[in-house]
Amino acid sequence: MKTLILIIGALFIVTTGAFVYAEEKNATPFGAACPSCETYGYCQKPLTYRQAIQNLTAYYTAKGLRVAVSKQFGRFLEANIYREGNFVERVVFDRHTGRIRPIY
Repeated sequence: MKTLILIIGALFIVTTGAFVYAEEKNATPFGAACPSCETYGYCQKPLTYRQAIQNLTAYYTAKGLRVAVSKQFGRFLEANIYREGNFVERVVFDRHTGRIRPIY
């Protein structure tokens, strides 16, 4: 009986540690898609610069984050994402496909 309790206690300690590290640190760890575009395809027509900023802002505001666009190059936007004033990550938004990818 003592052995069983010891095994259960050890399993509890080992498995609860895994959940401590499961917290998401990045806002977009593996990428995401623009809410206005298809999930796995191109937007019906490329988004304008203003539409891209609005979509990025809407996407991250829903997560409680703030967006600051740092530069535009070709069809891409580079933006910094902040949580309560602290830098979280830098992302690239493709205005043709609607893909949001973290860069680092």
